[in-house]
Amino acid sequence: MNKISPDAYATAAQNPTFLFAPAIAPTGNDLQHLIHDTESNCSFEQLVRSLTVRDIIFECEGDGPLAQHPGFPGAVRQAIGSQLMKTASREALAGLPCPWGPACGLQVFFNMPDGDTTNRITTPWILRTETADATSVRITMRLFGLGLLWGSEIADACHRAIEDGIYIGGLGPVCDSVLIRSVETIWTGLDDEQKDAERAMVSFVTPFHHDTQSAEQSAAEQFLAGLINRATEVARWHGLSLDRDLAQLKDALSGCAFDEAGLADLKWNRAVSQKRSASIAMQGQTGLLQLRLPEEHRLEIIQLLRLGELLHSGSMLAFGQGRYKLYLI
Repeated sequence: MNKISPDAYATAAQNPTFLFAPAIAPTGNDLQHLIHDTESNCSFEQLVRSLTVRDIIFECEGDGPLAQHPGFPGAVRQAIGSQLMKTASREALAGLPCPWGPACGLQVFFNMPDGDTTNRITTPWILRTETADATSVRITMRLFGLGLLWGSEIADACHRAIEDGIYIGGLGPVCDSVLIRSVETIWTGLDDEQKDAERAMVSFVTPFHHDTQSAEQSAAEQFLAGLINRATEVARWHGLSLDRDLAQLKDALSGCAFDEAGLADLKWNRAVSQKRSASIAMQGQTGLLQLRLPEEHRLEIIQLLRLGELLHSGSMLAFGQGRYKLYLI
């Protein structure tokens, strides 16, 4: 019989592992101040280095093909919101800052008030849904910046929503049980780009919301303007402001030539509830957008495009729109 010497434990005894308490998430009022009144003005390059992104991924049993329906991300969002409402403060339910410390997840992910409470700050997450195979669905919640502090709360809410069954206006359930749940930190890689790329191909995975009432701007022009807005929003959730670089970034994007011939309109109905037929008409652009990149500030433009690839761009992001894949040539 082998004998174990007490000296075998000496290293562990001499070098203990210390566990530190995690950062404490702020109250709703403090969070509103941090996001609305950012004090740290940074360059776009500094934002790129500071970017923090994390995925919470669920592999679920369900109807795989239905996960491709453009209305499915909205149905998942709706089901998660219903779960967060059960544990929300009265103030958050009324659209006011949550007084709890930390703030409840409903305020953070659904109901961020901005000053007079009539305008809303874009929330620190996006939803991605896709078919894993014929009998399974993948749901990814991508959190960024301060939103990571509430990761456990929204992960539990999503888990409960899936187990209850997620429907698209009576169709389904699209998924109804969790097979695998995991968390992954995303390597952004925004500081390691193809600086010599002359063209960019933007292939929309989910429809890009083109505001057709704005006759002055084409879909491509709205897309490029949306990249600036998205970077500004993401910076705020990192406690940063891009004010000093905004003019330069806008000038850089104005030098992009574009070809919209590969874009097409897509319309669908988003269900108002999980099991009823009431719906809201939705629309967007799918297909391929081609961009020719100017030589000046090309790296910054590519980084903006990569940021949009990571965190989507445009409006209706809460319903999964504006997701794309970027190819550089």
